[in-house]
Amino acid sequence: MQQGSPALHVMVRLRSRMPVALTVLLVLLQLFSPSRAWVILLCGVGGMTLAAYLWARSLACSVLVTRSLRYVWAQVGDLLEERFALCNGGKWPVLWAEVDDESSLPDYPSDRVVAAGGGQTSRWRVNTVCKRRGVFTLGPWMVRMQDPFGLFTVTQRYEQTHSLLIVPPVVELPSVVLPRGVATGLAVARRPAADLTLNVSATRRYAPGDPLRRIHWPSSAHHNTLISKTFDADVSGDLWIVLDLDAGVQAGEEEESTEEYGVILAASLAERMLCQNRAVGLVAYGAQDAYLVPGRGEGHLWRLLRALALVQAGERRPLATVLTRMRAVLGRQTTVAVITPSGDPAWVEALSPLLRQGVAPAAILLDPASFGGQGDLSAVRGMLAGLGIPAHVIAQGYPFRPSPRARRQGGTWKFRTTATGRVIVTQRPREAVQ
Repeated sequence: MQQGSPALHVMVRLRSRMPVALTVLLVLLQLFSPSRAWVILLCGVGGMTLAAYLWARSLACSVLVTRSLRYVWAQVGDLLEERFALCNGGKWPVLWAEVDDESSLPDYPSDRVVAAGGGQTSRWRVNTVCKRRGVFTLGPWMVRMQDPFGLFTVTQRYEQTHSLLIVPPVVELPSVVLPRGVATGLAVARRPAADLTLNVSATRRYAPGDPLRRIHWPSSAHHNTLISKTFDADVSGDLWIVLDLDAGVQAGEEEESTEEYGVILAASLAERMLCQNRAVGLVAYGAQDAYLVPGRGEGHLWRLLRALALVQAGERRPLATVLTRMRAVLGRQTTVAVITPSGDPAWVEALSPLLRQGVAPAAILLDPASFGGQGDLSAVRGMLAGLGIPAHVIAQGYPFRPSPRARRQGGTWKFRTTATGRVIVTQRPREAVQ
């Protein structure tokens, strides 16, 4: 992000009427009681006021404050760095300038007092650790300056703003047990797939209607006829992550709350499964609903993280109701991972019809009592065990460790060298664009 446009609002204001009143008084004294002393004082006061005004006008017209942010997004735990510069294009020095920022990012220490000589630039950096997920606004900001006599105040207000997205962290998951009988990763079934997959099993002659993506060009060139690829179907099945955002069952505050733990677990589970070539979807109904159909790839992970950055617990929408409504979109060999602090047996009962239609559920339970809330998970755990549904309990204070696969602070550059020696950029960091 680069913000360097001229200030939209500039104001020069006289701080005190004392110089004007003193000038009027000296003029009156000179008129009614002429004296050389009044003339000397009048010249001194008038000259000082004029010099102060010219100094303030120079500051108003010649000073420009810019700010730049390298990345347009970050993860919780990242060190955010923003660069500021005060450029004084005039001949009069800036003895002091107070920069007052109105960014909404929590605990953002961007307020500063700086100085710069005539024709010089003062630069500084602001660093802060991103502690909370969400979308935050950087700017607007205001700059206040004064002449050396303190007679005039110059105020510049920069109305530019920029949105910064902070996504939840991706951490190492505990030993979450996936449902038995559902293959994971790159497992394949030795049966033809109706659509393209990553598993190429054999080739056949081209059939009318085959898309160009199915054609195997080396074999076509060898046989001098079009040859199409055949694919094996994945048996890993889609993974749906259901995050319970019912405000009535949440416990804890801010970062140490079941809501934040649930978001972190959902993001981390999605990242791990996508790395294993699983298609991952998300359902999270709260103050702002998030519904993403299963998908694969890094782009889909970014969409999941962005959705999880925005979700908040909201009005009561029981988990049992959410699971019941999902029956229509869940098919056989589908895995449903439920993340909830709810001890209500109703949502476990809602899993029984899913079991009968071939869905394999799993549960990650957040212990509300450890977060200072009410509720007992013993009944829910017993019911899950009776249905053969694996469950894992997470309590407050669980030692989350950053995942080594997590991309930090917008990513890094990656290059590839071709056979001819040409260097091609294969990955760029997500940096801000002017």
